[in-house]
Amino acid sequence: MIKKTPLILCVLTLSYFTWWVSGISHLEQIEDDQYVGKILLIYPFAGKFMLEEQWYIGKQSGDSYFYYSSSYPSNDESQMLYRIVAKYQEYFHGFRRLFGKYGITQYLIEPVDGEIQKRLFFSVETFKACDPYTNLIDTDPGTGIKIDFVCD
Repeated sequence: MIKKTPLILCVLTLSYFTWWVSGISHLEQIEDDQYVGKILLIYPFAGKFMLEEQWYIGKQSGDSYFYYSSSYPSNDESQMLYRIVAKYQEYFHGFRRLFGKYGITQYLIEPVDGEIQKRLFFSVETFKACDPYTNLIDTDPGTGIKIDFVCD
């Protein structure tokens, strides 16, 4: 056992160093702000939800994020209404922490109509590309729900 102790310590040190360099981050729900509870109208040509491939502590199966791009062609899908449910902050660890403590602030959103089995995240940077809805008719004609922001 005594001869194996240096080997065990070496493996543990190497594992910790690898974990530290990889800088695994975690996502944490933080205090709500003025945008939580607002309704987003997202047009399909504004972008799409993509499966999150990065691993982080607290990740759930199917976590997806909204990728904003003006290069998506218009398709037959209609626009969707989403409600901002909560605000989350990404925190860095390890080597990535040397470049800053915080990652992207994200909003958890869910469709107004229907259920979804995965979490959908909408980043603050993407949210800045959405315009406050100032049209005289500020409700969705199909549901009668007040629209706060339009993402197109």
